[in-house]
Formats: sequence, C-alpha cells, structure tokens
Amino acid sequence: MAELRFAWSPTLVDIRREVCPKARFEKKGRRWMMNDAEAAVFLHAAHARLDFMRVHAQITVNDVTWIVGFVQGAPYRAIPAQPG
Repeated sequence: MAELRFAWSPTLVDIRREVCPKARFEKKGRRWMMNDAEAAVFLHAAHARLDFMRVHAQITVNDVTWIVGFVQGAPYRAIPAQPG
C-alpha cells in the first residue's frame, strides 16, 4: 500500500477521484491510501494535468516527495533539505 500526501488542491482532488476512486483517506494520518499501481497512475495523471495547466505541486508518496507539473525537468524527486 502506498501512502500519498499533497496540499489540498481542487485539481488534485478531481484527478484522485478520476484515476483511483477506491483510494481511501485516513483522517488521523491525513493521507491517502492506495495500491502502488494506483499511486503511479495518479502521479502520471497529476503531472500531465498540472503541466497542461502550467502549475506545479508536491506529492509525497511513501516519504518520497515528487515535484510534478509545469516545472523544468518534472516529474522528479525533490532533494531533501540537509540538517544544520
């Protein structure tokens, strides 16, 4: 099972509804739970739609943050911030 988190966006919510309607939201953990195949399809669909709309977003899948949408080189993994 994949855990997905993203900032609330009506576009991302619509994409999630379209491509993975069986995903379930865990309110306590504030995350979406879906299988790995659904997570991959969601990332691909989110990137395509956001790129078309010329906006971008961060989507975290199993503690790996992806930058998707209208950004040079997207989709790509975000580099984690180095402590201190």
